[in-house]
Amino acid sequence: MNFLELMNQVNNFDVKNKEGMLEIVNNININNENFNEWVENVFSEKINDFDMNKLPYLIDTLYQTNDKTKFMLCCMLLESTCDKLSFITHLENYPLFEEKFKSLVPTLVTVYEQVDNGVANCMSLIIMNKDPEFKYFNQESKETLIEATKRKLNDILDYLKTSNINPIVFDDLEIIVDIACYLKDNEISKIIDEIDHLGKNGNADLFIIKYKIINNLNISKEKVQKFINEDEKLFVLYNIMEKLHVNNIYLKDVSQEQIAKSDMIRWLSYPTELGSAPDKIELLGEFIFNNTRCFAFKFSKEDFHIKGDLLGVSGGYPMDKVSSMTSGYTFSKFEVLSENWQKQAKELVEFISEYWKNRANDNKR
Repeated sequence: MNFLELMNQVNNFDVKNKEGMLEIVNNININNENFNEWVENVFSEKINDFDMNKLPYLIDTLYQTNDKTKFMLCCMLLESTCDKLSFITHLENYPLFEEKFKSLVPTLVTVYEQVDNGVANCMSLIIMNKDPEFKYFNQESKETLIEATKRKLNDILDYLKTSNINPIVFDDLEIIVDIACYLKDNEISKIIDEIDHLGKNGNADLFIIKYKIINNLNISKEKVQKFINEDEKLFVLYNIMEKLHVNNIYLKDVSQEQIAKSDMIRWLSYPTELGSAPDKIELLGEFIFNNTRCFAFKFSKEDFHIKGDLLGVSGGYPMDKVSSMTSGYTFSKFEVLSENWQKQAKELVEFISEYWKNRANDNKR
């Protein structure tokens, strides 16, 4: 399959047929002999004839391949269309072994520098998941990231000084501040400090705290205390500080129950779950599962389609310390709370534990 044939198949692709894109990718004829011909086509005006609502699914499948030339095709497509794509799939969730990541670095830098949309945020998340301290980046790549980050932060700073702020800017700010943590640039520090003093940062405040700890800058104890008192944000704050090994300095009085409750609220707030924090949430009790601590909660939400008290579990946390590290047992089936909540909660944890085991086995195949 050549470039034009690929374009035709992608443009006629049914996005509901996930296996169909894998078949398309398997039939791509790209190799060392015709590679330059592919490069010429990808970086020509012909690329604009792709359906940009279908192309992300091709990029997604190419991204996961271990075929070197097809992975390079993925990189080229990202670079040539990053300013045209309205969305990108969840590339940051896919594992990348070291050599694949190294070959992707120039693309990550190029896309991050050229665009300010969700595609750029995806590139940032890939970097933070794989190499947050930029060990695989050369000096030129780091300098490009620094300059792009300064531009992005200055744009956000100017925007935050206006009124009628769109909340999406806080999501962008959160990711940009997070990627800046190990860039070590004085001008970036000054911009972030100025943004911090504006006091209009939403969830990005958590990552400004992270940035300031890593860069040995003063952080506001009042702001830390505010997040301790905010159930939705405490888990993320504790997780950040635990990974930086400073939780015992700033959060020494936080209990495991508080962290579990915050994690439960955070999970319920996902758009695919309740969509926001519950109106009411209350601890039912604690129990042990697989040598970890688990917490059962009852919760309710007025406008949810299931009425009454529902059951959720949060865990499993280490037995020997207060921690935000879990075994992935935080979950709810949105079942109405039964009289024997202890049995119901343990069955729920057993269900989610079995799910993760089966998923791990599937990934090994």
